[in-house]
Amino acid sequence: MTTSTPADAASSGNLVQRAHRVIPGGVWGHNRYPAAYAPDAYPWFAERGEGARLLSTDGRWYNDFLCGYGAMINGYGRAEVDGPAVRRAGHGPTLTTATPSSVELAELLVDLVDGAAWATWGTSGSDATWTALLLARAHTGRKKVAVVAGAYHGSHSWCSWCNAPHGRHPEDEAAVVTLPWNDIAALDALFAAQGEQLAAVMITPFHHPIPGESVLPDPAWLQALGVHCASSGTLLVSDDVRAGFRLALQGSHTVMGFAPDIVCFSKALGNGWPIAAVVGSEALRPTADTMFLAGTFWNSGPAMAAAVANVELLRRDDGPALMRTASDQFTAGLIKLAEQHDVPLRVSGPPAIPTVTVEGDDTYAWMSRFAVHMAAEGTLIHPMHNWFLSTAHDRELIEESLAHADRAMARTQTEQVAAPVAAADGSDGG
Repeated sequence: MTTSTPADAASSGNLVQRAHRVIPGGVWGHNRYPAAYAPDAYPWFAERGEGARLLSTDGRWYNDFLCGYGAMINGYGRAEVDGPAVRRAGHGPTLTTATPSSVELAELLVDLVDGAAWATWGTSGSDATWTALLLARAHTGRKKVAVVAGAYHGSHSWCSWCNAPHGRHPEDEAAVVTLPWNDIAALDALFAAQGEQLAAVMITPFHHPIPGESVLPDPAWLQALGVHCASSGTLLVSDDVRAGFRLALQGSHTVMGFAPDIVCFSKALGNGWPIAAVVGSEALRPTADTMFLAGTFWNSGPAMAAAVANVELLRRDDGPALMRTASDQFTAGLIKLAEQHDVPLRVSGPPAIPTVTVEGDDTYAWMSRFAVHMAAEGTLIHPMHNWFLSTAHDRELIEESLAHADRAMARTQTEQVAAPVAAADGSDGG
C-alpha cells in the first residue's frame, strides 16, 4: 500500500485552487477538516474508498479512522449495501410517492430498536434532531428544550455550537437551556425551576464534546433524569446520530441504560447513503400521525434500500461485536506504544468511537503534529474529534496503522511543538 507524505498532498493544488475560487473555504462544511488545520499535510479530495481505506485524488491510499465522519460502518464500496441502492436508483431515485423500501426500513427499525413503535425520515442528523424537537413540542404543548452544555445536536440554529456562532443570534436559543453532564444536583435544580416548561431533554448516549475527552454517563444521573422526565411530562430524546449502530443495533441507550421516548439516527444508518430516521414510542404515535414535516428527498428509495441492506448486514455479522474487537486491538496497541514513547495518552469513550487525547495537551498542539505524521505514514485520524472504526477495520489494517503510530509518535516526541492549532469548527455535520 502506497503511503503519503505532507508534500504529496500539495500535488492536488490545482484542484484545491479551483475549489477555493468557487466554494467558500474550498470544501463546504465539516469535510474541510482536518485538512484546513494543516493544508499541506492531508488530502483535500478523495477519489474513492475501499473497505477501510481511502484513495486520494493524488493516488495515495490512507487507512481511514474517520469513516466519512461515522457514515461508513460496513466498509466503503460494500456490494451488499450499494447493490440494492443502485438497483432501486435504476427505477428512479426520487419518485412522487414513497417506495416499498420505506416500509421495509420502518419495519426493520421497529423490530430492532428498543422502544420503537414507528419511524420517520430525513437526510441528515440535523433533520432528525429538529424533527424530534418539533415532535416533542407538538406533543407536550411546551416550547423549551434542555441540552447538555457542550453537546452538539446538529447545524440548526436552535442548537448552535460554541465553535460555530456564525449567523446565529441569542434569540435562536431563547428556548434552549443547558445543564452539566452527570451533575445530579444541577439536574434537580433545573427540573425544580423549569420542569413544567420543558418539552424535552435531548442527550447523546455518552458525552462527546469537540474538542475534549468523551465521558460516559453516570447511571445514577441517567436514573434521576428518567424520573424527572416522567414526573414532569418531559420527553427524553436520545441523539444517537453519532454512536448509532456502533454500540448496539437496538440503540445505544440499551448499552448505557436509559429508556428514551424518541431516538434519532443518521450517519451509519445507510453506510454512507444520505438518510436519517427518528423512531418513537407508541404513546407519541397520535402526535406523529398529525404532524406535517417534509423534505423532497426524505423518501428517496436508494438510501432506504441501502439502509435496509446495511442494518441487515450488521445484524447478520454482529457488527457491533466485530467493531468492539477491532477497537480493543487498536486502542490497546496505541496505549502500549504511548507507554513506550513516554506519551501520557488517554483513550476515552466506548469501543468503535474512541476519543484520543494527551494529558496536558490543552491546545492540541501535540495531537495536531501526531495527526500530521500519521497522515504522512498513510493513516487518517483527527487531532480533536473522536475517531471511528468499522467492520472493515481488520487485524491487518490495524497492525499496519499501529506501525504508523509507532513512527508518528517517535517523530512527534522529537519535535519542538510550535504554535498550537486553534479549535476551529470541526464538527461532524450532525
